Amino acid sequence: MESRVKPSLPGEEIGTLSLPSLRLALKLCYANFVAYLLLYFTGMYINIYITSGVNPVGIDDPTNMIHMILSSVIFVITLTVGVVGLLYRMKKVALFSFGAVLCLIAATIGGLLFLSTGGARGSGNLTLAGGWIMSFLFMLALFLSYYATLKVMRAIRVIEILEGEHA
Repeated sequence: MESRVKPSLPGEEIGTLSLPSLRLALKLCYANFVAYLLLYFTGMYINIYITSGVNPVGIDDPTNMIHMILSSVIFVITLTVGVVGLLYRMKKVALFSFGAVLCLIAATIGGLLFLSTGGARGSGNLTLAGGWIMSFLFMLALFLSYYATLKVMRAIRVIEILEGEHA
C-alpha cells in the first residue's frame, strides 16, 4: 500500500486539507461574497431611507429583516472558514476570518445603535457614531474575508503546482 505524503513548499501555508476540501472551502468563500454584496445593497437601501428621513425603517421592516439574516449568514460562513483554517493548520486563514468575525460583531452593535437611536439626520452624534462604526467595520470585515479567500486560493494553486510536479 502506497503512503502518499502531501507535498509542501517552504514558506507556503497550505494546511492539511485535501485539494477537493480546499475547493469546497473556496466555494464557501465565494458564497460569502455573494452574501456580502446583498448585505451591502440592503444596507444602502435602509440607510438611504433612514438618513433621508423619508421613511424611517424599524427593526421589523422586511428589508431590515433580510439585512439581519444576511448578516447572520455572513457571520456563520466567516466563522466556519475560520474554524476550518484553525483545525487544518491554515493560520492566516483563521486569523483573517476570526478578525472578520470580530468586526462583524462590532458592526452589528454599531448597526443596532444606529437603528435604535433613530438613524435620521437630526438624531444626533450617537446615531452618527453608530453608522460610522457599522460602515467602517463592515468594510474591514469584507477585506479580511477577502484576504482569507486569497490564502485559500493560494493553497489550492500551490498544491496543484506541487502535485503536478510529483505526478
